[in-house]
Amino acid sequence: MRKLALAIVIGALVLISAMEVFASAASSSLSVTGSAVVGRSLKVDGSDSTPPGGDSTPTGRRWSKSTSAPAATPDRTTPHNPAATRDPTATRNPTNAPDPTPTRNPTNAPDPTATPTRTNAPNPTATPDPTPTVASTATPDPGTIGVSSIAALLTALADNSVDEIVVADGTYHVSAASLQHADSLWIGAAYAKRTRPVTVRAATRGGVTFDGGGTAEFGCLSFEEGAHDQTWDGFRCANGQANETGVITFGGYPGLAAPNHITMSNITIMASCTGSATSASAPATDHAFYISEAVGGPHDLVFNDVTVDGRGGLASAFHFYHSDTANQNGWNITVRRLHVTGTQQAIMLWDPTLRAITFDTVDVRGALRYAVRYEQGTGITLTNITSTGSGSGQGFYSSQGMTPAAVTFSGDSFN
Repeated sequence: MRKLALAIVIGALVLISAMEVFASAASSSLSVTGSAVVGRSLKVDGSDSTPPGGDSTPTGRRWSKSTSAPAATPDRTTPHNPAATRDPTATRNPTNAPDPTPTRNPTNAPDPTATPTRTNAPNPTATPDPTPTVASTATPDPGTIGVSSIAALLTALADNSVDEIVVADGTYHVSAASLQHADSLWIGAAYAKRTRPVTVRAATRGGVTFDGGGTAEFGCLSFEEGAHDQTWDGFRCANGQANETGVITFGGYPGLAAPNHITMSNITIMASCTGSATSASAPATDHAFYISEAVGGPHDLVFNDVTVDGRGGLASAFHFYHSDTANQNGWNITVRRLHVTGTQQAIMLWDPTLRAITFDTVDVRGALRYAVRYEQGTGITLTNITSTGSGSGQGFYSSQGMTPAAVTFSGDSFN
């Protein structure tokens, strides 16, 4: 009983002491921090004595007026661990975030196909207005020039940019070449300066006539002073007297450079070209073509399709004569398809400096004396020569006999 009474007394004392504490704190508010509760204002009459949050009044320690809440009374049966009021809940080892699923290396997007440059549709070519038709639609080559006078022909011949000269059909008066007049066809030094070949041709073969006007000193054409690399095609020479010369000459003027690399095609010497060889015994001084002396000798000459009508007294169609040590006669000369009528002699070869002369395919009719006469020269070839009606009764003659050593015959028929 005594123990019970003592416990009651002690409990009363504790209760009184607690009430004093509450009374002294009635005018202020208490706050509890950490694991304690936060106090609310106590009424003066002490009617609200429950700690904030509804927890039971802590035992074993009085609250101070401090704003800090008293520490919780430890469990009497559990030894106090000063390091911690309780074992903390073990912190779980954080689960490492799973490695992210590796991102696949992206397949490189293929380079975009380059957009082709757009080709603009070409603007349509405007249809030009039709060109009015003109009389001649032929467009001459840039190196071709047409002429209709002797003066224009000579001017064009001196122009090295001209490759071809076309002479309009018609009859053109020419003065004797040796006179070297404005209308003389003296083809000399002025044309030797050319560096390009040139062709002079009739618009129509045989359609152009060079007319001497009946002169007694006729020279239709003369190639001198180194004239070279020319072709003349389709001309006729008429109406003049060859007086101890030729209607057409190459060389014949000692001291002047020899003409060379000249071709004459489709050339006609008409019967109105006259001379003094009107009989078999007359002097043989007037000729159709006369090849004579020049420095270096006329050379590399070609004659194709030549016609000579010598019934006006021409001594020959081709005559080779005259030379000296400084001025030789012709070499490397070829005549093809020669047609001769009525000359005293058709071919005369009479110079020691001659060499490499060929006649191929020749017909001679009515020669007053001989068709061919050979006296001098080397390397002479006579092929396919046919003569008829020769006045002497023989077509070939030479003081060296019928077969001179320097002459080669082939396929010939001399009558």
